[in-house]
Amino acid sequence: MNNPTPPYEQVRREIIEQVRTGELKPGDKLPAIRVLAGDLGLAAGTVARAYKLLEESQIVLTRRGAGTTVAPGAAMEARKLASTVQREAGGPVDAGLVALFAGPIAAARARGARDVEILASVRAALSGASDGGA
Repeated sequence: MNNPTPPYEQVRREIIEQVRTGELKPGDKLPAIRVLAGDLGLAAGTVARAYKLLEESQIVLTRRGAGTTVAPGAAMEARKLASTVQREAGGPVDAGLVALFAGPIAAARARGARDVEILASVRAALSGASDGGA
């Protein structure tokens, strides 16, 4: 992949976005570190780092034996963090591109794909396009 963003940061940003949009709500349980790492093809330490940063940002709570859940008030924190991420990424997104992707994203979700999987597919397509492929 040609994405210069470290994998732990990609995971962190995706969870922030899911909280911001309401896909994940306070009290929702996140997958166990090893489960999410396996689903994404990442090392468990990578996901653990993302979860640790999310906990420091008051997006998630981790309780021994109870797992990791979305924290109360996480949506407000996620909105703050998302605006910071947007500035770091170079400003607001292009509304035309958002509209262009809305249909295929809805179709992928209708097939049961999660946002993490959709993003991984888009990144794979971008990587292939930049290599002169698909």
